[in-house]
Amino acid sequence: MELIAKADVVLALGTRLNPFSTLPGYGIDYWPKDAAIIQVDLNPDRIGLTKPVAVGIVGDAGKVADAILAKLAPDAGDAGRESRRALIGQTKSAWAQQLSSMDHEDDDPGTTWNARARDAKPDWMSPRMAWRAIQSALPKEAIISSDIGNNCAIGNAYPSFEAGRKYLAPGLFGPCGYGLPAIMGAKIAQPDMPVVGFAGDGAFGISMNEMTAIGRKQWPAITMVIFRNYQWGAEKRNTTLWFDDNFVGTELNEGVSYAAIANACGLKGVQVQTMGDLTAALDSAIKAQAQGETTFIEALINQELGEPFRRDAMKKPVGVAGISADDMRPQIGV
Repeated sequence: MELIAKADVVLALGTRLNPFSTLPGYGIDYWPKDAAIIQVDLNPDRIGLTKPVAVGIVGDAGKVADAILAKLAPDAGDAGRESRRALIGQTKSAWAQQLSSMDHEDDDPGTTWNARARDAKPDWMSPRMAWRAIQSALPKEAIISSDIGNNCAIGNAYPSFEAGRKYLAPGLFGPCGYGLPAIMGAKIAQPDMPVVGFAGDGAFGISMNEMTAIGRKQWPAITMVIFRNYQWGAEKRNTTLWFDDNFVGTELNEGVSYAAIANACGLKGVQVQTMGDLTAALDSAIKAQAQGETTFIEALINQELGEPFRRDAMKKPVGVAGISADDMRPQIGV
């Protein structure tokens, strides 16, 4: 974010530049508003859809990139290259150190939800603690999938990839329950690659019926991590910010154990509560995956909530002048 904020030209290869990718994050309004944008996409409808572009190119991102490179002089970009590399390295290192020191979510002014969530379960992991524990065991070559929801959104900052086609994300349509079927498909496509899916407990409940199917012999083994905080976190986050904690339909059944359901389906289910146990469970599950065993890890975390998806899309309700409950009358004949 800090690096792209300095750009005067942005070459967008095969990206829609959607709001989730360009809105402020971590308190940084990072998108370079005065930068000239060169957008390349195979779909002409996406060119300039979310950002004004200086140049729009309809075409395959890889082929267009190769064509641009072929037109550049051999020494193009050499001026200042080493200083830019140093700046990139320093910025990425500083960001990694900052992430490693983040344990908890801040509260917005006037709200106290995250502080209360920490006090309610002081011995439970926060979402960030869980993600750091995951990073300690996640293989660099792994394919991962993510679901919609607050905990998975927090997790977007943590994994890094050394090759393409490693991260399956639900995208703008918000398909709740995407994480499990996506990672099942990834394993079918890449049976020799370790795969790990992630989902919050609300989203996972949408697709958990697949647990009854994937234990059959013809299905390859996967590993799935479920963040268990017994709430619809993304919806609850909106309510803490704009509706004064007037929660409606955000609580999940605390009597349900996804680990127990996995065991009942003939799979392996593990419930963990500490960072050390989560790292150990994930390491063991990935090794077991290579031997044909599917594992569902239910990670108990507190109810802290990170950034909402769209701060720009909502605001606090305002009172409507002159409206009173005493004015309401039953409708006749309805």
